[in-house]
Amino acid sequence: MTGTRPRILVFGYNAWDVTLPVARWPEPDTKCEVAVIREGGGGPGATAAVALARLGCEVRLVTTFGDDRAAAAQRSELEAAGVDLGACRTAAGHASPRAVILVDPARERRTIFWSRGDLPAWPADAVDPAWLEGVDLLYCDGHDAPAAAVLAGAARARGLGVVVDAGSVRTGTADLVAAATDVIGAAGFAAALTGVPDRAAGLGALRERGPERVGETCGADGVVALDAAGPLEIPAFLVPVVDTTGAGDAFHAGYAWARVRGESFRDALEAGAAVAALKCRDWGGRAALPTATEVAGLRENGVRRPGPCREP
Repeated sequence: MTGTRPRILVFGYNAWDVTLPVARWPEPDTKCEVAVIREGGGGPGATAAVALARLGCEVRLVTTFGDDRAAAAQRSELEAAGVDLGACRTAAGHASPRAVILVDPARERRTIFWSRGDLPAWPADAVDPAWLEGVDLLYCDGHDAPAAAVLAGAARARGLGVVVDAGSVRTGTADLVAAATDVIGAAGFAAALTGVPDRAAGLGALRERGPERVGETCGADGVVALDAAGPLEIPAFLVPVVDTTGAGDAFHAGYAWARVRGESFRDALEAGAAVAALKCRDWGGRAALPTATEVAGLRENGVRRPGPCREP
């Protein structure tokens, strides 16, 4: 690392979230009163940036903001968290991405309706390698993948690690994966990208595309992963769950934080699981993001959930 605090560049997506609890899906043409409606910043890259800052990292975010009140609120929230927005841009006249998230607390599940709106993608030819100056690690959330792949290539040329949160397969995803050192996807990502349906074989095929360390998160069932030493299964922590929104973003942030601090692959996966579990203590993607001290406490004293990671 370049200093006492890890410096991480996050390249990704921001959105404005509206979150509400829904115990059951309403019947058509009815009204459904809910206990609370919460609004706040979201998006995997932006939420990971906040999580990393709360863990003690110096964080620089590269994202495109819309030109509306939601973007202003998002900027304010990120700045209050200590995230450097100096490399961000505003798309004049464009609306912010938004999401409406329905949470079923009893089943620890959520359903997301989201729209990028008319926000333009970050052009690959507008990537500036100077963003990487003084940085210890690059984190990409998988959005704007063609541009992210260019930035990842520049990071690798500087000898930096590149962690990718691989939620979905998009245009440019294969190139981004090939340029990364660490790719942790959502359940089923390896099969979607490689065409290999078996999870273990799919992770092997994913690793053959370039990254040294690969894995898939499986929610309450933990994470399965693979590196040169072989396969790993890391259980999730057993905690009271209020809302799982943003748990994946928190996991990836915790993993990146541990990796940049020099922790082993196994320990970094455990750190990610701890950050994700603690995030679930409150509504929304950011309210309960933990400090490093809280993460250390859960890792030392927390109870793990039993059982393997099920096939998607």
